[in-house]
Amino acid sequence: MRVARKMQCSLFVSAMVVGVLMMRHAVALPFNDDMVNVQKRTGVIMRQKAPGTVAIGQSEYHVATRDEAEKLSNPLKGDARSTANGKRLFAVNCLPCHGDISKKPYAPGAVGAKALQTPPDLTTDMYKTRTDGSIYATIHFGIRLMPGHGWKLSPTEHWDIVNYVRSQQGIN
Repeated sequence: MRVARKMQCSLFVSAMVVGVLMMRHAVALPFNDDMVNVQKRTGVIMRQKAPGTVAIGQSEYHVATRDEAEKLSNPLKGDARSTANGKRLFAVNCLPCHGDISKKPYAPGAVGAKALQTPPDLTTDMYKTRTDGSIYATIHFGIRLMPGHGWKLSPTEHWDIVNYVRSQQGIN
C-alpha cells in the first residue's frame, strides 16, 4: 500500500514538473499572419476593408474635419431620454476631468484637479454661446489637453452629451 502511494506521488510530481517545463517553452503565435510586427491601436481594425465596401456603422461615424463638425445641427434637440443618456455618458467619459457640472460651486473632477490646466466649467456664459456643433466637434476631436472621443462614441451619444450639457446650462 505504501509503495503504491509513493508511486502515485512521484507520478503526480513528475507530471507537474513536465507541465511546468512545457509551459515555459510554449510560444504564443498570432492568430493571423498580418498581426506580426503590427502596432495595435485603439479604434483601428487590423485588416483593410475590401474594395467597394463600407463597414457596418462606418458611415454614421464619419466626420472628416472640425469645421465640418461645427456646422452640424443637433437632430435630438434635448428630449428627456437623450438628456438622461447624456448624463450617464457624461458621468463615465467627462466627469473625471470636468467634475459634476450640476453642482455649484464648480469643482473639477479628481483627474482634472491634478491636470496641468484646470478643465473649464461648461455651464459658464462663454460655453453657453457656443453652438451645438462646436460642442460636438470638441467631444469628437478633443481640444488642448482633452482627448477626442470620436472613435469611442456614436454620433447619437455625442448629441446626448451635448443635450445634457445644455440642460445644465439652462438652455434645454
